[in-house]
Amino acid sequence: MKYERIHIGSIIKDEVKRQKKTFVSFAQDIGLQKQNVDKKVFSQQGLDTDFLMLISEKLDFDFFDYYRPKSEGNQNRLSGEIKATFSIELGAKKQDRSFRFLFGENDIKIVDNEIQDL
Repeated sequence: MKYERIHIGSIIKDEVKRQKKTFVSFAQDIGLQKQNVDKKVFSQQGLDTDFLMLISEKLDFDFFDYYRPKSEGNQNRLSGEIKATFSIELGAKKQDRSFRFLFGENDIKIVDNEIQDL
């Protein structure tokens, strides 16, 4: 059975952003100080299973699903990524809207949705 290498820290960071949680509140939830979250979570390719379980509970999200091999019984595992930027013009005002989509066989998740004025 072949497993894909993942960077669980960046996946967790994306989920924290998707849930619109602040890094401060996330850090408090998992018992860290804000300045340690990047080093001990977001920059880590792998995490201790007990710590990952705590993070999964606090965010109500099963991060262990990313470690399961893709199969017919595991339809919800996200398996790809698309980044897109759209320009939106409303009268004289123009904005770029960036989206990052993670997709699997039966679902699509919008991870980032940022607006930047031009």
